[in-house]
Amino acid sequence: MSGIAGIIRFDGAPIEPGSIEKMTTAMVQRGPDGIHHWHKGQVALGQCMFRTTLESMDECQPLANEDTSIVLVMDGRVDNGDDLRHELLGRGAVLRDRTDAELVLRAYEVWGAQCPDRIIGELTFFVWDERRRSLFGARDAAGTRHFYYHVGRSWFGFASEIKGLLATGLIAAHLNESRLLDYLVMAYDRDDEIGTFYQDIVRLPAGHAIEVSAKGVRIWRYWQPGNLPVNKFASQQECAEAFLDQMRVAVKCRLRSNGPVGAMLSGGLDSSSIVGLIRKELRGELQQPLKTISLIREDRENCKDWQHIQEMLKEGWIDPVILSSEVAGFGSKVWLDNIAKVDEPFALSHGLTYAMVYEAGEQQGCRVVLDGMAGDLLFYGVDRSLDTILRGKMLARLPDVFAAYGQHDFKHCTRFVAIRSLAAVAPPSLRKVYRRLRERRRVLQDDLELLRREKVVPWLAEKHRQAHREEAEMKHDNDQTAHARCFTSGLLSFAHEVYGQLAFASGVEPRSPLSDRRMMEFAIQMPVAAKFGVPWYKNLLREATAGVLPESVCRRRDVGNHPGWRFYERMISATAESWPGIWNPDYVSDRLHPWVDRERLVRQWAAYERGRVFEKSYSIFIMSVLARWIDEHPASLLEKRRVDIYD
Repeated sequence: MSGIAGIIRFDGAPIEPGSIEKMTTAMVQRGPDGIHHWHKGQVALGQCMFRTTLESMDECQPLANEDTSIVLVMDGRVDNGDDLRHELLGRGAVLRDRTDAELVLRAYEVWGAQCPDRIIGELTFFVWDERRRSLFGARDAAGTRHFYYHVGRSWFGFASEIKGLLATGLIAAHLNESRLLDYLVMAYDRDDEIGTFYQDIVRLPAGHAIEVSAKGVRIWRYWQPGNLPVNKFASQQECAEAFLDQMRVAVKCRLRSNGPVGAMLSGGLDSSSIVGLIRKELRGELQQPLKTISLIREDRENCKDWQHIQEMLKEGWIDPVILSSEVAGFGSKVWLDNIAKVDEPFALSHGLTYAMVYEAGEQQGCRVVLDGMAGDLLFYGVDRSLDTILRGKMLARLPDVFAAYGQHDFKHCTRFVAIRSLAAVAPPSLRKVYRRLRERRRVLQDDLELLRREKVVPWLAEKHRQAHREEAEMKHDNDQTAHARCFTSGLLSFAHEVYGQLAFASGVEPRSPLSDRRMMEFAIQMPVAAKFGVPWYKNLLREATAGVLPESVCRRRDVGNHPGWRFYERMISATAESWPGIWNPDYVSDRLHPWVDRERLVRQWAAYERGRVFEKSYSIFIMSVLARWIDEHPASLLEKRRVDIYD
């Protein structure tokens, strides 16, 4: 984990002295092991170093080749280092050391703009090419690392965090109203892959490359998983074994560390599989036992995850930390005070549980914490499995569908299967109309209740038009194309952006084995039957890890019952009781007047105060976070009256 930044001018004017230093200073928390800069003519690059591997102890960036015609800044890690090193040496490259940055620099020398397709890892990087007078950069396939950029009239700037760009003083902090509405209407909170809360600052989408020169900015997708062919296996068991082999590779390469390694352990299949695999097969990669961090309800007897976590802990070697939901109430003021540190409010409204895990990891001395991000995208849920089975007319699999609904105690499954079956045989045009009406009804009912119709409805109409255009352009020729969309839609990269920001703030590098590009590609290429959540949810994963997990965890029936919402309940309740300044309809409606209907907000507020029903409070909470965020960020975002929110 590191931070990168850069400025380039194309009008011949010099870069203002101190500009790159301001950018890296604004991201100082990402560089506890040193900040360095490189400046030549109209180009300046900076890097904030955070060393998490033994190889990184010898790394210093910005990194130049021998004649300084190519200079690199990189945030992240290369995970196919051995293969990449072998290939580069075969091409005649001279590697001066074993650092990851050296591999990326030489990969650009050898393959130029095609190099991102050769590099597998959690990283983003930029290269200044003096010969071409251009900047070239790329973001990894899953979007585990991210950066923001600004295109000016005669200059271009980029940074790992928005605050790095704002520190230049050259960008007006004007509010991007569309992104604010994305935030307030949760159906669209991760729909935009490019925009930010600032009009003139954007993100590079995951799996994309960018080239910047005096001719302009060119962006393209280099990772095209929808074009992958189907892999064939002699049996489901053979596919499960191959899946586990790929998982071994993804986990092992993420255990490189110069200190203790932590891992989330929720008791669910994804995190438990990662922890179980390390304990059974890969413990020799670590110098000390794996430190796990788990979240449970304070009423442990009602927390099903706690039962499965206990089963995982019985086999020993693990050094566990258990966090109860009651601690969320104790730390609520600290949590809200962190609003000034985050680039966008999503981190505070969406990331409480992850932030607690990262903070616990940091307290345990871990600079590295593994998570199960992307696990839910590798396989189909029961509902999607049913739809796929019906579309493929695989009627012999319907008993497996009923078995799956029964295994996991899903109610009203007979009626649900009947409705889905009718939808499957309906004409495509009718199905499309039904999907649109269902989506519009869901959004109107759930998200617009507290918002001003005159402001939100035109925006929502444009969202629908955009979605329909994308649907018309989208190719669903086969299962691979449709499944690939799960990884390229922005859903996964949004999660990495939100949670990664919190990890970096805690001095922790998040690592995601199931977001490994090879894992995602393997999942896309699996035979469709291997993806089904029947007769068990994540059936293939259960088969693959049968020898890794305790039987009770491998065959757990309950799904989707993670106690994370309990942490939010406790934190919101403590906020409402202790800090009326922020938990106040006047405060929120004053800050969000253009978008929030005050009368409806007051009614919902009163309903929550009467019954303390959590479902009534979360939408209020995200508005309170947004109001507080606006108070703590540049004044030009919105004209507002400042008050002491703790009055």
